[in-house]
Amino acid sequence: MTRAALVLLALLGACGPSIIERPAAGGSPSGRGKFHRFRVLATAAPVQIRRDLSQREISRLPGAAGGGLKTQGLTTIKHSLATHTRFSTATGDATVYAWFDDVILEVSVSTIVIYIPKEYAPGSCEHEIVLAHERSHGRAAREQAVLFAAELERALSTAEGLPTRFDPVISTDFDAAAARLKEAVSKIVDPVYARYEKDEAEAQAKLDRPDPYDAVYRKCTGWR
Repeated sequence: MTRAALVLLALLGACGPSIIERPAAGGSPSGRGKFHRFRVLATAAPVQIRRDLSQREISRLPGAAGGGLKTQGLTTIKHSLATHTRFSTATGDATVYAWFDDVILEVSVSTIVIYIPKEYAPGSCEHEIVLAHERSHGRAAREQAVLFAAELERALSTAEGLPTRFDPVISTDFDAAAARLKEAVSKIVDPVYARYEKDEAEAQAKLDRPDPYDAVYRKCTGWR
C-alpha cells in the first residue's frame, strides 16, 4: 500500500532542534516535480531604549567596553535564524521516499536594546551623542541581516543535493528520512550562517574602534 503526506519540519537556529509531525495515513503521491519553492525573509524588531541604569551598572553588562575604554552607552543585539520546511513522503512495502516542497528561512534581528546612562538627561548633548552612536550599531545589525538573507537566497538557488521528487531521500523509516532532510538543509545553511556571525561581529567592532567619542568629547561638557 502506498501512502503520501505533507509534513512540517521546523528548525530553530542553523543547527537547532526540530519539531516533526508524522504523516497522516491515507492519500497518494502528488507526482513528480522540481523543488523550486523557497523564500528568505529578513525581519527586525523595534529598537528598545533604556535609560534606567547608571553608567556603572551598564559597564557591568555583557558586551560593555573593555580594553581601558569607559562605557558611555551600550547596544545589545540578538539575532536568530528559523528554517521552516515542508516535505512530502511516499512509502512502499519497506521504503520511505522523501523530498522537499518548500523551504522558508527567516533571518531575524530579534532584539535591539540601547542603554543610555541615566546620568545623561534626554535632550542633553551627551544623551544625544550616545544615542546617535548606539543607533549606528542597530543599523549595522539590520544591514548585515539583509546581506545574510541575500546570500542565503543565492546559496539555495544554486544548491545541489536538496532532495526533490526526481531525486528523493530513500530510507527504511520515516525518522531517518526526516533526519537526512534536515542534514541537507544544514549543509547549505550552516556555512553561510557562520560567515554571517563573523561578518556581524566585525561590523559591530569597527564602530567602536578607536574610541568613537574621542572626536566629540569637546562638544559636550557633562561627560561622566
